[in-house]
Formats: sequence, C-alpha cells, structure tokens
Amino acid sequence: MRRFFFLWVILGVPFLMMGQRKSATPQKKETQAQSSSWGFGVNTNTNSGILGGFSFLKTFKNRSFVNFDLTNTKDYREFDSPFSYNGKTYVEGKLNYLLNFRPEYGRQWGLLKQSSDGGTSLNGRIATGPTIGIQKPYFVDIVYTDAGGKTLTTSVPMARALDNSYNKSIISGEGSFFSGLSEAKFIPGWHLKTALEFKFETLKQNYLSLETGFIVDYFSQPVEILNQTTPRSVYTTGYVTFFFGKSK
Repeated sequence: MRRFFFLWVILGVPFLMMGQRKSATPQKKETQAQSSSWGFGVNTNTNSGILGGFSFLKTFKNRSFVNFDLTNTKDYREFDSPFSYNGKTYVEGKLNYLLNFRPEYGRQWGLLKQSSDGGTSLNGRIATGPTIGIQKPYFVDIVYTDAGGKTLTTSVPMARALDNSYNKSIISGEGSFFSGLSEAKFIPGWHLKTALEFKFETLKQNYLSLETGFIVDYFSQPVEILNQTTPRSVYTTGYVTFFFGKSK
C-alpha cells in the first residue's frame, strides 16, 4: 500500500504546482459548467497482476457518478510452484479464484479546475455500493494411477488434488479458468472507495484520465483463497485505473 501513497505524491505535486503558477498570471475564463461524460477503464491493483480488471464510468452534470468494476482478487502470499511439468506451472495451494463485481454510486469534488483552453483537472471522489464476490474453484491438471495401474490425466479442483483423492497423483499444471464455473458461488458484501482523478481533455471532447485510490471490501462470510491460511471477510486494495472516454 505504501507505493500507492508515494504514487499520489508524485502525481499530485506537479499538478498542484502547475495550478499555483497559473493563478499568478491572467487566465482565460474557466469552463462554465460541469459536463457529463462516460468512459471505459483498465485497472491494476495491489491484489492482482498487471491486468486487474475493467471499469465503466458514467458521470453526471451534478457531479454524481455511477461506476461498475469487475476485478480479480489474489492473496498477497500467492506464488507459482517452483516445480513445473512439461513447462507448465500453477499457483501453489490456491483453492479458489475471487472475482469482485462492484456497482457503485458516488460524488466528486473539483480540486483543480481546468481552464477554458484545456489542460488538466483534478477531482476527489468517494463512492460506495454492494460487492458481489464470485468464488470459483481453482482447477489444476493432474496425472494419476487408477486401480488397474493405468496412468491417466484429468482436471480437478486444487482441494481434491491435495486430499489424496487420486492414487499417486502429480499436479502437472494449471487447469482452464473456465473449468468449474457451475461450482462458483456468490458471496454478497459491501465496499467503500476513495480516489483522486487526474483528467486530461483531448480533441473532440474525448478525454483520458487516471484514477488512483483505495477500496475496502467487506464480505458477509470469510472467503478462502489459499490452502492453510485463515479465510478473510475484509480485503483492502490500492488501485490505478486508466479511463478512455468522451465528454458531452
């Protein structure tokens, strides 16, 4: 989480200094009204890899907004097995995927306004809404020996690969992400998000923006991701989302 604090400082200070320099000289008249906009985003966060998920954002003229996130949550202790079979690998002891779908409603406040000739604006945001956790078994491919001594291969949940359900079994690699979709279960929860948005207007009312902040998710029951670790109901996330959209 510390690296996201420094990211806020590194990104925020230059824009604040730029705003101070502009205020010392005559400016053109600032934009008169807050416009509505929509955008699609790509997310990275502290509980995922480089690609953490996707977002859709719709802002309104009264400075309220709705947002829809779909992100992947990993346990910070996850690591790939040092043993590989034919070049394939898997996450050691991973029992479940945890996917989060977050519809939310929020408000934003202008911290640094954009001048009429373009530039950068800075907004503060706070939002809340339900979190729908999707817990899906993590599948692995195994090689095992049946009762007749024949060597076979199959794909099973990691939990079954670890409990000696199969005779002389060896995990040979990660299974398909789509395996076990019928076994997925929904875990309801709630979340709170705080963020800063750096918005850059481009041609023809298109815009690029960077949103960085923190999310706290609380689930109605503990979620188990890794074997031999304590399941948790609360997950905290630092994130960065890059939005591409259009203002109206």
